Amino acid sequence: MRIELATYEEIEKLYTKYKKFNTHLLEEPRKVFPYIGIMDVYNRVLTEQEAQDLLGYEQHHSKYGTRFLCALTQIYHTDNEVFVHFNKKGLSKEQFKFILGSLNRMEASIFRKMFASNKGIYKIGDEEALKFLVNLSVEELYFSNFFFPSLDTVFIGNYDLCFPVYSKTKEGFEKCREIIERNGLFIRQ
Repeated sequence: MRIELATYEEIEKLYTKYKKFNTHLLEEPRKVFPYIGIMDVYNRVLTEQEAQDLLGYEQHHSKYGTRFLCALTQIYHTDNEVFVHFNKKGLSKEQFKFILGSLNRMEASIFRKMFASNKGIYKIGDEEALKFLVNLSVEELYFSNFFFPSLDTVFIGNYDLCFPVYSKTKEGFEKCREIIERNGLFIRQ
């Protein structure tokens, strides 16, 4: 599993392209990303009752999580460089311990090492690393922002398998949509 700190040059390149790494905190995201959607299991917004029913459905993540892993892995293979932003602020010791307790020994070691540094931008070096990091979001253990520079697109880990997708270009957005739909998922806008 290869995850390494992004170099200064890589961070500068990302900053020039995206302007902010905490994409989910943008007040007016359409000023930066004209193409926005949500990668989801459903092609529509659920009714209040459907959403309520889903909250009690514990198998939702295990049933659909592999689709998210497969889609993002296929997107990873279309891009030569993929980066992840870890927002390390606001994680309590109790939350940190809970996450470590939910991981296997190797994953816990890697997660611990990532938090040993104050820096938060990492380059994903292989598919195994991507799957580990995406799975943290799928399992709602720890949410990250995934940057796919050649597609000008960012995926944000989020609750209930509803990952926001922000893209600067129509081409990048449509390429992601095509891969996502091949995996039985949708991008709702």
